[in-house]
Amino acid sequence: MAIPPGEEILIISHLDADGLSAGSLMLQALLRSGASPQLRIVKQLDEEVVKEVSQSKLRFIVFTDMGSGQKSLLKNIGDRTLVVVDHHPPEQVETDLLELNPHLFGFDGSTDLSAAGTAYLLAVKMNKANRSLIPLAIVGALGDVQDKGERGTLIGINTRIVEEAEKEGVLIVKKGLKLYGFESRPLAQCLAYTMEPYLPGLSGDEGACYKLIKGLGIDPRKPDGSWRSQADLSREELRTIINGVIKYLISQGLSSRDAESVIGAIYIFTKEAADSPLRDAREFSSSINACGRLGRYGLGVSICLGDRDNALAEFKAVLQEYRRTISGYLSWLHNNKDAVKILPHVQAIYGGTQVDEKMIGTLVSIAFPSKPFTMDRPIVGFAMSSGVMKVSARGTADLVRRGLNLGRVMKEAAERLGGTGGGHNIAAGAQIPLGKEDEFLSLAESLISKTMVGVKL
Repeated sequence: MAIPPGEEILIISHLDADGLSAGSLMLQALLRSGASPQLRIVKQLDEEVVKEVSQSKLRFIVFTDMGSGQKSLLKNIGDRTLVVVDHHPPEQVETDLLELNPHLFGFDGSTDLSAAGTAYLLAVKMNKANRSLIPLAIVGALGDVQDKGERGTLIGINTRIVEEAEKEGVLIVKKGLKLYGFESRPLAQCLAYTMEPYLPGLSGDEGACYKLIKGLGIDPRKPDGSWRSQADLSREELRTIINGVIKYLISQGLSSRDAESVIGAIYIFTKEAADSPLRDAREFSSSINACGRLGRYGLGVSICLGDRDNALAEFKAVLQEYRRTISGYLSWLHNNKDAVKILPHVQAIYGGTQVDEKMIGTLVSIAFPSKPFTMDRPIVGFAMSSGVMKVSARGTADLVRRGLNLGRVMKEAAERLGGTGGGHNIAAGAQIPLGKEDEFLSLAESLISKTMVGVKL
């Protein structure tokens, strides 16, 4: 397909880290090709978005990180050229659109390639100079938690992208604690700043982190009073901190396997400043995800487009707000036991109007490894969203190996109640009528129990 020079193109993408990365990547690739693209970030692809697109006069519409699972909906768009760059399982519907999706080539979009990675491959096909956009492919993959390999490595086609980035000199992969800024930040700060994975009792509490390090017999300060980072530790001190963090997490209710998962591959962007929240690829991903969840779409896109001046200063303030928001939700959850429901095969958080719909997925992911929840069954969260109830669900790789497919569960349970749903086998979502949460959870419980093997009770 050839796009005329100067052609106006609308890109529509999701608000999470993968969506922001994919949308920004396509925006830059199209700009470089001579087109005139505009990017719109949305919470989800629904009838309202389709209606707005149908009323647009633009002839070319590109959907990134969405569209494959909503092809029935896209059939309602008028005479347009539609391009879908996605990694969600495709809906088996005949449509007149151009679709690029790893599932169509025998790969698993939940683990092997993200939407940003798919967009990157397309961008390089358009012009080899677009290899400079490769960091966004890695950010998107980590944002969708595709680091499912041994010790938290990226797998599938993502592996080739990582190798290419290393050859280009823009990425270094190391092994260590997967904490934000562990290479450069003060020890207590890097523990406190880490939100994904959430470290119970440590994330958001720099004082508690300082106390933990001090209690391990390691002084967080240098003789001159300045703060120590990983680079200032001896090999023995580093081992002490790693063992101490793991033991602490186990004491907070995490299994030894989950606690040890904080050790693994660290992806470092060499072109970013040493003290930047963008140097650690996981922190980069979590940070632009924060922009999306807080409704600061433009800021997230600006960072993805390379703004490191005014946007970066504003960015750091948003990250502080995000940490406060997460801490507030976790405190609310801790003090509201009625918001938690645990069944034999599924568990849930009833966020209602207390949790922002854009944050329920993040809250579910962060709360999953913590008490009173358990990672031996999937977790779902409910939050009110414009007259409907939004559902976000998360599983684990082990649950998927035992038969879990949350995309199918969300779709079938939601459709039985007159709603919609779908997604990956390990992470999915739905929209259901208000007041149907208990009924939905019961349906999910039944569906999961019929497909899972060896569920612990």
